[in-house]
Amino acid sequence: MFVDRARIHVRAGAGGDGAASFRREAHVPRGGPDGGDGGRGGDVVLVAEAGMTTLSELHRHPHHRAEPGGRGAGKRAHGRDGRDTVLRVPPGTVVRRADGEWLGELLRPGDRLRVAVGGRGGRGNAHFATPTHRAPQHHEKGEPGEEGWLQLELKLIADAGLVGAPNAGKSSLLAALTAATPRIGAYPFTTVAPNLGVLDLDGDVTAVIADVPGLIEGAHAGHGLGHEFLRHVERTRVLIGVIDGADDDPLGAWDAVVDELRLHDPALVERPTRLVVTKLDLPDVRAAWPALRARLRERGQDAIGVSAHDGTGLDDLRAAVRDALAEADRREATMGAAAPGVRVHRFDPLDAGWQVVAEPDGLRIRGRRIEATAARTDFENPESLERFQRQLERMGIEEELRRMGARNGTTVRIGPAELEWTDDE
Repeated sequence: MFVDRARIHVRAGAGGDGAASFRREAHVPRGGPDGGDGGRGGDVVLVAEAGMTTLSELHRHPHHRAEPGGRGAGKRAHGRDGRDTVLRVPPGTVVRRADGEWLGELLRPGDRLRVAVGGRGGRGNAHFATPTHRAPQHHEKGEPGEEGWLQLELKLIADAGLVGAPNAGKSSLLAALTAATPRIGAYPFTTVAPNLGVLDLDGDVTAVIADVPGLIEGAHAGHGLGHEFLRHVERTRVLIGVIDGADDDPLGAWDAVVDELRLHDPALVERPTRLVVTKLDLPDVRAAWPALRARLRERGQDAIGVSAHDGTGLDDLRAAVRDALAEADRREATMGAAAPGVRVHRFDPLDAGWQVVAEPDGLRIRGRRIEATAARTDFENPESLERFQRQLERMGIEEELRRMGARNGTTVRIGPAELEWTDDE
């Protein structure tokens, strides 16, 4: 099943907790704290894989999580890092957040995009020993991993795209030029999903060609089937305009297709384009072909007459596609098109800012840095709680909480933690 959109939920692994332990060995009078660090949580990574042309697997299985990090242990033993979860997607996949924010895209096989970062492991109590505090009980919990919903959208990558009105003969042409076996029928909208084939241009030179479902007037606004697949044309380097030679008004039908392409993206009509007139095996079309070619030349356009059934003009079409791709190469070189880099995404930027906001039943502290600190704090450990309170004081958050009306019994929330304010002044 062809699926070009998927909504998935990703959750990176949480970091492992640090350990609070002490050396207790015979003949070691000053053993001291030796708690090890927790392991890092695994990431969730998207990887473009050659040969994939659908998002159906992710559509069927939308929930994915990476492995959490292992806990630290005594003797400064470090917890095991969590394994990453790697999700395979087709080249041409665009990734956005649930709110539509663009995160990145994977264009070539092997491109990677990290979409959820694993939590950092907590530090063991060995890190917190000082000359004046030789037996710290404090240790850090692991940070939670990032999580969120993502929208994936596939825009097929092809060298050339067959565009035209419904029933213009695009699928028949694809089958005649390549080894692809698209569904073919003598009625409009036979093609309900894009088809791909490999076109042999000259010996070792090949090109990927895509057959896009037919476009009708209003396709850009949601009419017909083509509007669902107009985005696939965006990835093609050249266009092959397919004109139905048996249509009562072949030029009018083609002009409507051009208008839909322009309304979807004006840049599409600027791409190298070659026109073909199909169905020359039909006597009426063959008889009308000279006049139609003359009308096209009056408009400054040229076309190749072809028949997918008897092979008429197919060699000329291959040569035209090869020439159009060479033109695209020259255009790209002139424009200095740079290959987009792989983007690493974090759901929330790491910054030191914070704010205190009022809620109906308490106060909430917001800020990436302080929320991460709270996530690493074991509030059941008195020493850890005291350390967290000192950090609130150093950052000025405690003073702001008082200004916002914190009193004995006020509920103060930070991330998932919920604390009760106690005023010792």
